[in-house]
Amino acid sequence: MKKIFSTLFILFIFISITKAQIVDTLWYCAYATWDHPDANATGYNTPSVGVFSENTFVALINRPANNTAYVVAYKNADSSNGRIGSYGYGSSGIGGYRQQWVSGFDVVEMLRPWDLAVAFDSLIFVANNDTIDRNILVLKVGTDSVYTTDFRMSTGDSNPIFGIDLDQSGKVYVTKEGDGTTTPGKVLVFPSINDDPNWGFLHTTTPLQTITLPEVGFIRGVTVNKEGTLMYVSNYTNGKVYCYTGNPMTGYTLYPGFNFTINDSVAGQPTLKPGPLGMKFMPTKNLLFVASAYFYSTSAYSYGRIYILNPNTGEVLGKVDAAEWNFKKTGAYNSRGDDGKQGDVSGYTSPFGVDVDNDFNLYSVSYYGWTVDKWVYNGTLPTIPIVILSVERTEGIPESFSLAQNYPNPFNPTTTIEFSLNESGTVELMLYNILGEKIAELISKSYFERGNYKMTFDASKLKSGNYFYTLKLNNNPITKKMSLIK
Repeated sequence: MKKIFSTLFILFIFISITKAQIVDTLWYCAYATWDHPDANATGYNTPSVGVFSENTFVALINRPANNTAYVVAYKNADSSNGRIGSYGYGSSGIGGYRQQWVSGFDVVEMLRPWDLAVAFDSLIFVANNDTIDRNILVLKVGTDSVYTTDFRMSTGDSNPIFGIDLDQSGKVYVTKEGDGTTTPGKVLVFPSINDDPNWGFLHTTTPLQTITLPEVGFIRGVTVNKEGTLMYVSNYTNGKVYCYTGNPMTGYTLYPGFNFTINDSVAGQPTLKPGPLGMKFMPTKNLLFVASAYFYSTSAYSYGRIYILNPNTGEVLGKVDAAEWNFKKTGAYNSRGDDGKQGDVSGYTSPFGVDVDNDFNLYSVSYYGWTVDKWVYNGTLPTIPIVILSVERTEGIPESFSLAQNYPNPFNPTTTIEFSLNESGTVELMLYNILGEKIAELISKSYFERGNYKMTFDASKLKSGNYFYTLKLNNNPITKKMSLIK
């Protein structure tokens, strides 16, 4: 009987883990904005998108070859509708146009911006690369166009800026890309425009935090959770994404338990190595979306995807393969039907940036396809518990690997779980019912240093009954029983 129970227990675990994965084939492109001189086209190369709400967003246009740069807004969009305002198309229609930020006699032209972020229903924060100050320019969406505001902020030196994001309080996170060989990149954290008058006055201030990346390489994207307690940064050169924990006021610490590196290659072109670019953290679901492409090359249309990661560990949960989608829809990687008006495919795969809406839809861009693409998951996305912020380290140096009995026990609805790790390694803490079915991942494959730890578990959503909780350190398990009585 014991062997049968063990076999069923392992089977249930396998099935639960398999079901937790995001099925790649359930993602589909609901629409891609037209790539055509008629209405609704972004009009030129499109590296970034910022989403206010479902189907309402702004697209950033950047063509460094002729210094074209502007922002175009969409409301209630689909493939053929939604663009606010009138724009030209391509080199002959809009080429060379540089949108201006203007406040009185103060004028800054938009120049080589690669990323933007949105906030407060209408504000747009652009990571601009004007030669001297490398300003963060703040624009706003009006009823018929995109307008300037009085807010901008210098990032302080000539090192180019690239990625940008905001937390729910409006604090601004921007990456300094570094030189790729000797000088590491940085992340600067600035106060909200509501908290620092210098956004509209001197346009310079001391960052709340300056985080220097641990390795050299061109730093690209940055994204944070709503609270700003989790921050992710992409290093395009070495293909890595870094995870930091902390907050804007006290600082950030590199979290070594998060590991994600892109080692992909472009089919038929071994010298081309894609890497991580734009990223976005999806609130509520706690999923990390990472755009991967070959940056600024028209030779890699056969590659372009968005990875979906566990934010605690960097584990790949799934991906959106935009290149594969394009090929299935058109028979090519660099084509779009109906003279650029085919509604459900972008063509010319090059997803440089991503964003999400509150309904858990994904938006990407095709830099060389000149589009914004909306992706929908035909199912229910999983919710990943954030555990790397909730476990408290306590005093002492343990001599053995142990799991204490939870207390109180029985309990209703919260209880404390303490454990000791006699070595550093990968830790899992899972909760199962009496049938061996996994109920919750309290700690999901996260790296912990040797030490003593405790965490509080809230079982308010569970039914009364007996449960088993299993702690694993480097795949060595310990299991104990707990009782919930309501």
